[in-house]
Amino acid sequence: MLATAARQWWVLILQGILGIAFGLVALFNPGITLVTLALLFGAWALISGISSLAEGWRVAEHRGRSWPFAVSGVVSIVAGILAILVPPAAIGGLILFLGAWLIVSGVMEAYAAYQIRREIDNEWMLALVGILRAALGLVILAAPIVGAILVAATVGWVAILSGIFAIGLGWRLRRLHGATTGMRGAAA
Repeated sequence: MLATAARQWWVLILQGILGIAFGLVALFNPGITLVTLALLFGAWALISGISSLAEGWRVAEHRGRSWPFAVSGVVSIVAGILAILVPPAAIGGLILFLGAWLIVSGVMEAYAAYQIRREIDNEWMLALVGILRAALGLVILAAPIVGAILVAATVGWVAILSGIFAIGLGWRLRRLHGATTGMRGAAA
């Protein structure tokens, strides 16, 4: 398997270059990144909704009680269509949901740290992470545009770092491929 990967070293380098390019676009033009995320969400919601309707149809044929699937399917399809037709609304909704999630999960994490304070050491680190997460959620809810830029920047930096790692791995595999090719030539 390693020999096969070594022969395809250039794919990782290409992947890395594309990842870095995508990351730079995400950092310098966050609007494109956010619209792309909204469109991907829309496609996912449509597929999920169609799947729920199909499951509801199957359940109705065998046992009845398919209305929860129908409601879920219709809501998902409507959300998908709206996200595709009106990406800014989807972006806004997703950013507000992200802010609320960060607050709730951060508060729960800080509460968990408080609850286990007698059972573990350094529980303050868990509490601190929870408090920081909740604070970030408050910032996002207070200034959704800042939250949107943070999301795009995070996507951009993750893509850039992944691209750098892929290029590094590609170069290592290239050297390995050269070493194994040289050994085969010497053996012949």
